[in-house]
Amino acid sequence: MKHKVVVIGAGYFGERHIKALSQIEEVNIIGIAEKDTERGRAIAESFNIKHAEDFREFLEEATTFFIVTPTKTHFEITMELIQAGKNIFIEKPITENPIQAKILIDEAIKRGIIFQIGLIERFNPVIETLFGLLKNPKFIVARRVSPFLGRATDTHVTFDLMIHDLDLIFYLLKETNETPEVKEIKSFNNSIVTDKIDFSQVWIDFSIKEKTIGTNLTASRVANGFERRLSIMDEDSALYADLIGKTIVKIDQKGNSIEIAVKNKEKQPLQEEIKDFLQSIKEQRLSYIAPKPDEIVRTIEIINKINGGKIDEAIH
Repeated sequence: MKHKVVVIGAGYFGERHIKALSQIEEVNIIGIAEKDTERGRAIAESFNIKHAEDFREFLEEATTFFIVTPTKTHFEITMELIQAGKNIFIEKPITENPIQAKILIDEAIKRGIIFQIGLIERFNPVIETLFGLLKNPKFIVARRVSPFLGRATDTHVTFDLMIHDLDLIFYLLKETNETPEVKEIKSFNNSIVTDKIDFSQVWIDFSIKEKTIGTNLTASRVANGFERRLSIMDEDSALYADLIGKTIVKIDQKGNSIEIAVKNKEKQPLQEEIKDFLQSIKEQRLSYIAPKPDEIVRTIEIINKINGGKIDEAIH
Protein backbone atom coordinates (compact mmCIF):
# COMPACT_ATOMS: atom_id res chain seq x y z
CA MET A 1 0.00 0.00 0.00
CA LYS A 2 1.35 3.41 -0.98
CA HIS A 3 1.75 6.40 1.32
CA LYS A 4 -0.70 9.15 0.35
CA VAL A 5 1.43 12.26 0.75
CA VAL A 6 0.87 16.01 0.63
CA VAL A 7 3.63 18.62 0.79
CA ILE A 8 2.75 21.93 2.44
CA GLY A 9 4.91 24.72 1.06
CA ALA A 10 6.18 25.23 -2.49
CA GLY A 11 9.38 27.14 -1.75
CA TYR A 12 12.87 25.92 -2.63
CA PHE A 13 12.84 23.09 -0.08
CA GLY A 14 9.21 22.21 -0.74
CA GLU A 15 10.04 21.59 -4.38
CA ARG A 16 13.08 19.52 -3.37
CA HIS A 17 10.86 17.36 -1.15
CA ILE A 18 8.38 16.77 -3.98
CA LYS A 19 11.19 15.80 -6.34
CA ALA A 20 12.65 13.35 -3.80
CA LEU A 21 9.21 11.90 -3.00
CA SER A 22 8.45 11.42 -6.71
CA GLN A 23 11.44 9.07 -6.95
CA ILE A 24 10.21 6.75 -4.19
CA GLU A 25 8.03 3.94 -5.51
CA GLU A 26 5.86 3.46 -2.41
CA VAL A 27 4.76 7.12 -2.42
CA ASN A 28 1.64 8.52 -4.05
CA ILE A 29 1.92 12.33 -4.01
CA ILE A 30 -1.64 13.59 -3.74
CA GLY A 31 -0.81 17.25 -4.04
CA ILE A 32 0.88 20.39 -2.86
CA ALA A 33 -0.60 23.08 -0.61
CA GLU A 34 0.68 26.58 -1.35
CA LYS A 35 -0.94 29.97 -0.82
CA ASP A 36 1.02 31.46 -3.72
CA THR A 37 -1.36 30.16 -6.39
CA GLU A 38 0.92 30.80 -9.36
CA ARG A 39 3.90 29.08 -7.75
CA GLY A 40 1.80 26.19 -6.42
CA ARG A 41 0.07 25.52 -9.72
CA ALA A 42 3.35 25.62 -11.65
CA ILE A 43 4.93 22.96 -9.42
CA ALA A 44 1.74 20.89 -9.35
CA GLU A 45 1.61 20.84 -13.15
CA SER A 46 5.28 19.89 -13.48
CA PHE A 47 4.77 16.84 -11.22
CA ASN A 48 1.22 16.08 -12.40
CA ILE A 49 -0.29 16.46 -8.93
CA LYS A 50 -3.10 18.53 -7.41
CA HIS A 51 -2.73 22.03 -6.00
CA ALA A 52 -4.71 23.70 -3.22
CA GLU A 53 -4.12 26.96 -1.40
CA ASP A 54 -5.24 25.39 1.90
CA PHE A 55 -3.80 22.08 3.15
CA ARG A 56 -7.15 21.29 4.80
CA GLU A 57 -8.55 20.44 1.36
CA PHE A 58 -6.36 17.32 1.42
CA LEU A 59 -7.20 16.08 4.93
CA GLU A 60 -9.68 13.41 3.83
CA GLU A 61 -7.49 12.05 1.03
CA ALA A 62 -3.95 12.12 2.44
CA THR A 63 -2.41 10.19 5.34
CA THR A 64 0.99 11.86 5.53
CA PHE A 65 2.01 15.53 5.41
CA PHE A 66 5.37 17.19 4.89
CA ILE A 67 5.53 20.68 6.41
CA VAL A 68 8.03 22.79 4.49
CA THR A 69 6.75 26.27 5.30
CA PRO A 70 8.30 29.20 7.21
CA THR A 71 9.06 28.23 10.81
CA LYS A 72 6.58 30.73 12.27
CA THR A 73 3.72 28.75 10.67
CA HIS A 74 4.79 25.34 12.02
CA PHE A 75 3.01 25.34 15.37
CA GLU A 76 -0.48 26.01 14.06
CA ILE A 77 -0.21 23.69 11.04
CA THR A 78 1.39 20.86 13.01
CA MET A 79 -1.15 21.01 15.85
CA GLU A 80 -4.04 20.83 13.40
CA LEU A 81 -2.50 17.84 11.61
CA ILE A 82 -1.84 16.07 14.93
CA GLN A 83 -5.47 16.54 15.91
CA ALA A 84 -6.46 15.15 12.51
CA GLY A 85 -4.37 12.02 13.18
CA LYS A 86 -1.91 12.46 10.31
CA ASN A 87 1.70 11.31 10.00
CA ILE A 88 3.89 14.43 9.97
CA PHE A 89 7.36 15.29 8.70
CA ILE A 90 8.34 18.79 9.88
CA GLU A 91 11.39 20.60 8.60
CA LYS A 92 13.73 21.85 11.32
CA PRO A 93 13.54 23.32 13.85
CA ILE A 94 9.84 22.34 14.39
CA THR A 95 9.45 25.74 16.18
CA GLU A 96 11.89 28.30 17.55
CA ASN A 97 10.17 28.13 20.93
CA PRO A 98 11.13 25.08 23.06
CA ILE A 99 7.86 25.25 25.01
CA GLN A 100 5.82 25.11 21.81
CA ALA A 101 8.03 22.31 20.49
CA LYS A 102 7.40 20.27 23.64
CA ILE A 103 3.63 20.89 23.42
CA LEU A 104 3.58 19.56 19.84
CA ILE A 105 5.78 16.58 20.64
CA ASP A 106 3.84 15.61 23.75
CA GLU A 107 0.53 15.87 21.90
CA ALA A 108 1.85 13.78 18.99
CA ILE A 109 3.14 11.06 21.32
CA LYS A 110 -0.11 11.05 23.31
CA ARG A 111 -2.11 10.49 20.13
CA GLY A 112 0.29 7.91 18.67
CA ILE A 113 1.26 10.13 15.73
CA ILE A 114 4.37 9.19 13.75
CA PHE A 115 6.38 12.38 13.29
CA GLN A 116 9.92 13.30 12.37
CA ILE A 117 11.96 16.51 12.49
CA GLY A 118 14.02 17.17 9.36
CA LEU A 119 17.72 17.43 10.19
CA ILE A 120 19.13 16.11 6.96
CA GLU A 121 22.85 15.89 7.83
CA ARG A 122 22.27 12.86 10.03
CA PHE A 123 21.63 11.04 6.75
CA ASN A 124 24.76 12.32 5.00
CA PRO A 125 27.01 9.33 4.18
CA VAL A 126 30.00 11.34 5.44
CA ILE A 127 28.56 11.23 8.97
CA GLU A 128 27.99 7.48 8.76
CA THR A 129 31.65 7.02 7.80
CA LEU A 130 32.87 9.37 10.55
CA PHE A 131 31.22 7.14 13.14
CA GLY A 132 33.65 4.38 12.24
CA LEU A 133 36.68 6.66 12.53
CA LEU A 134 36.12 8.56 15.78
CA LYS A 135 37.74 7.35 18.96
CA ASN A 136 37.82 10.13 21.53
CA PRO A 137 37.07 13.60 20.09
CA LYS A 138 38.76 16.47 21.91
CA PHE A 139 37.81 19.50 19.81
CA ILE A 140 35.32 20.01 16.96
CA VAL A 141 35.08 22.91 14.54
CA ALA A 142 31.95 23.27 12.40
CA ARG A 143 31.63 25.77 9.57
CA ARG A 144 28.37 26.18 7.62
CA VAL A 145 28.22 29.31 5.48
CA SER A 146 26.63 30.54 2.26
CA PRO A 147 26.14 33.76 0.29
CA PHE A 148 22.95 35.72 0.93
CA LEU A 149 20.23 33.96 -1.06
CA GLY A 150 17.20 35.87 0.19
CA ARG A 151 15.57 32.77 1.69
CA ALA A 152 14.75 31.93 5.33
CA THR A 153 15.03 35.62 6.23
CA ASP A 154 12.21 35.23 8.76
CA THR A 155 14.51 33.27 11.07
CA HIS A 156 18.00 33.58 12.57
CA VAL A 157 20.88 31.89 10.74
CA THR A 158 21.37 29.87 13.92
CA PHE A 159 18.00 28.19 13.37
CA ASP A 160 18.46 27.96 9.61
CA LEU A 161 22.05 26.67 9.41
CA MET A 162 23.83 26.26 12.75
CA ILE A 163 21.15 23.91 14.07
CA HIS A 164 22.47 21.20 11.73
CA ASP A 165 25.98 21.31 13.20
CA LEU A 166 24.86 21.60 16.80
CA ASP A 167 22.69 18.53 16.24
CA LEU A 168 25.60 16.69 14.56
CA ILE A 169 27.96 17.43 17.44
CA PHE A 170 25.53 15.90 19.94
CA TYR A 171 24.95 12.99 17.54
CA LEU A 172 28.67 12.28 17.08
CA LEU A 173 29.62 12.71 20.74
CA LYS A 174 26.73 10.51 21.89
CA GLU A 175 28.03 7.70 19.67
CA THR A 176 31.55 7.88 21.09
CA ASN A 177 30.77 8.87 24.69
CA GLU A 178 27.88 9.32 27.04
CA THR A 179 25.43 12.14 26.31
CA PRO A 180 27.37 15.41 26.70
CA GLU A 181 26.27 18.26 28.96
CA VAL A 182 26.71 21.90 28.01
CA LYS A 183 29.28 23.51 30.31
CA GLU A 184 29.68 27.01 28.83
CA ILE A 185 28.40 28.98 25.81
CA LYS A 186 29.92 32.12 24.33
CA SER A 187 28.66 33.70 21.13
CA PHE A 188 29.13 36.61 18.78
CA ASN A 189 26.08 37.43 16.64
CA ASN A 190 25.65 40.06 13.95
CA SER A 191 22.83 41.29 11.73
CA ILE A 192 23.94 42.65 8.37
CA VAL A 193 21.27 42.19 5.71
CA THR A 194 18.17 41.30 7.74
CA ASP A 195 16.82 42.20 11.17
CA LYS A 196 17.64 38.66 12.30
CA ILE A 197 21.06 37.14 13.07
CA ASP A 198 22.94 36.73 9.77
CA PHE A 199 26.32 35.71 11.21
CA SER A 200 27.02 33.73 14.37
CA GLN A 201 30.29 32.52 15.88
CA VAL A 202 29.82 30.25 18.89
CA TRP A 203 32.08 28.54 21.39
CA ILE A 204 30.56 25.71 23.42
CA ASP A 205 32.35 23.58 25.99
CA PHE A 206 30.78 20.19 26.60
CA SER A 207 31.38 18.12 29.71
CA ILE A 208 31.54 14.32 29.69
CA LYS A 209 32.73 12.46 32.80
CA GLU A 210 34.74 15.47 34.04
CA LYS A 211 36.34 15.79 30.60
CA THR A 212 35.83 18.95 28.54
CA ILE A 213 35.31 18.82 24.78
CA GLY A 214 35.61 22.17 23.06
CA THR A 215 33.62 23.16 19.97
CA ASN A 216 33.55 26.17 17.69
CA LEU A 217 30.61 26.71 15.31
CA THR A 218 30.27 29.28 12.55
CA ALA A 219 27.07 29.96 10.65
CA SER A 220 26.72 32.71 8.06
CA ARG A 221 24.40 33.64 5.21
CA VAL A 222 26.58 36.58 4.23
CA ALA A 223 29.66 34.65 3.14
CA ASN A 224 31.37 34.73 -0.27
CA GLY A 225 30.84 31.02 -0.95
CA PHE A 226 29.33 27.75 0.26
CA GLU A 227 30.94 25.58 2.94
CA ARG A 228 29.69 22.68 5.05
CA ARG A 229 32.72 21.38 6.94
CA LEU A 230 33.62 19.56 10.15
CA SER A 231 37.17 19.49 11.56
CA ILE A 232 37.70 17.07 14.43
CA MET A 233 40.77 16.75 16.64
CA ASP A 234 40.57 13.14 17.72
CA GLU A 235 42.66 11.08 20.14
CA ASP A 236 45.41 10.25 17.63
CA SER A 237 44.45 12.02 14.39
CA ALA A 238 42.88 15.06 12.79
CA LEU A 239 39.80 14.51 10.61
CA TYR A 240 38.53 16.95 7.98
CA ALA A 241 35.09 16.29 6.52
CA ASP A 242 33.48 18.14 3.61
CA LEU A 243 29.74 17.49 3.81
CA ILE A 244 29.06 18.96 0.36
CA GLY A 245 31.92 17.28 -1.50
CA LYS A 246 31.41 14.12 0.58
CA THR A 247 35.10 13.68 1.37
CA ILE A 248 37.06 12.88 4.53
CA VAL A 249 40.80 13.45 4.98
CA LYS A 250 42.68 12.01 7.95
CA ILE A 251 46.04 13.32 9.21
CA ASP A 252 47.77 10.56 11.16
CA GLN A 253 50.46 10.73 13.86
CA LYS A 254 53.20 10.69 11.22
CA GLY A 255 51.70 13.67 9.45
CA ASN A 256 50.44 11.60 6.53
CA SER A 257 47.36 12.85 4.70
CA ILE A 258 45.01 9.95 3.97
CA GLU A 259 41.78 10.26 2.00
CA ILE A 260 39.14 8.04 3.59
CA ALA A 261 36.60 6.34 1.33
CA VAL A 262 33.09 7.48 2.20
CA LYS A 263 30.65 4.57 2.45
CA ASN A 264 27.51 4.74 0.29
CA LYS A 265 28.73 8.04 -1.16
CA GLU A 266 26.11 7.96 -3.92
CA LYS A 267 23.20 8.12 -1.48
CA GLN A 268 21.19 11.34 -1.41
CA PRO A 269 20.60 12.54 2.19
CA LEU A 270 17.11 13.97 1.60
CA GLN A 271 15.86 10.82 -0.07
CA GLU A 272 17.39 8.68 2.68
CA GLU A 273 15.77 10.87 5.33
CA ILE A 274 12.36 10.55 3.70
CA LYS A 275 12.74 6.78 3.31
CA ASP A 276 13.62 6.55 7.00
CA PHE A 277 10.45 8.46 7.90
CA LEU A 278 8.30 6.23 5.70
CA GLN A 279 9.86 3.15 7.30
CA SER A 280 8.95 4.55 10.72
CA ILE A 281 5.34 4.89 9.55
CA LYS A 282 5.36 1.32 8.27
CA GLU A 283 6.70 -0.01 11.58
CA GLN A 284 4.69 2.47 13.72
CA ARG A 285 7.63 3.78 15.73
CA LEU A 286 9.85 6.86 15.78
CA SER A 287 13.05 6.99 13.74
CA TYR A 288 16.21 5.35 15.01
CA ILE A 289 18.35 8.00 13.25
CA ALA A 290 16.46 11.32 13.37
CA PRO A 291 16.58 13.43 16.57
CA LYS A 292 14.58 12.04 19.45
CA PRO A 293 11.97 14.34 21.06
CA ASP A 294 14.19 15.37 23.98
CA GLU A 295 17.12 15.97 21.63
CA ILE A 296 15.31 18.45 19.41
CA VAL A 297 13.91 20.37 22.40
CA ARG A 298 17.38 20.56 23.96
CA THR A 299 18.85 21.86 20.69
CA ILE A 300 16.20 24.58 20.42
CA GLU A 301 16.88 25.63 24.02
CA ILE A 302 20.61 25.94 23.32
CA ILE A 303 20.07 27.98 20.16
CA ASN A 304 17.86 30.39 22.08
CA LYS A 305 20.74 30.84 24.54
CA ILE A 306 23.12 31.42 21.62
CA ASN A 307 20.72 34.03 20.26
CA GLY A 308 20.82 35.90 23.54
CA GLY A 309 18.18 34.09 25.53
CA LYS A 310 15.34 35.58 23.53
CA ILE A 311 12.36 33.45 22.55
CA ASP A 312 10.88 35.11 19.47
CA GLU A 313 7.53 33.41 19.36
CA ALA A 314 5.03 33.92 22.16
CA ILE A 315 2.82 31.19 23.52
CA HIS A 316 -0.87 31.65 22.75
